[in-house]
Amino acid sequence: MNWTVFSESKRVLSVGLLALLAAALMTHGGQAGIFGMDVDDYPGGTLKVTVRFEDPQEDAPPRTYTVTIEPNGDKYDVTEEVSSPGRPADDVTTAFGASGGAGATGSRYEEDDEPNIDLTPLTALDDRDVEIAPNQNYLLPDGARLVTQGRDEVAGLGVVMGTFLHPNYPNQRVNLAFADRETRDLLLFPPLFEREEGGEVEVRVELVEFSYQP
Repeated sequence: MNWTVFSESKRVLSVGLLALLAAALMTHGGQAGIFGMDVDDYPGGTLKVTVRFEDPQEDAPPRTYTVTIEPNGDKYDVTEEVSSPGRPADDVTTAFGASGGAGATGSRYEEDDEPNIDLTPLTALDDRDVEIAPNQNYLLPDGARLVTQGRDEVAGLGVVMGTFLHPNYPNQRVNLAFADRETRDLLLFPPLFEREEGGEVEVRVELVEFSYQP
């Protein structure tokens, strides 16, 4: 599949996003299927997704990352647009995919930060083609588990809410929203991702716009 990528940035005022997706969602060697579109499996059509990044404990306004995919003959044009307050336009770089989105909005990882919770066990759900259902307790590798609650809606999408826990990170938990499998494969990030540390939300990533025409 051929892709043509166009990137642009919008300059507004503010500070960078502290530590997440390249270090958490994309950690441990590449793209986890449950977090991020596999371009080789893109089903075609026109897609537009906008994601908002926030770190509530920091004095920084939200950042947004929008990706638009449009058919163009035998290839697809991929346009990435970033609103990353406080970062000069020439300091904003992107690379299509979840890690590119994280970098575009200012994600970084500091050596003295507490390591982010390991999300790798969640990939077992994708490997086994599990459809996430409400009110379930999924036992995962390494003693981790996903506890789902009820259904909700994010950016017009029906989702199942859940909480991910890992015994090696007792001070952290992740609240997640799961779309259905077909929609999930079109998203670079979960519809909602909140990493809590010590009971406080450190990072929030939320889908704010989604449209898809096959």
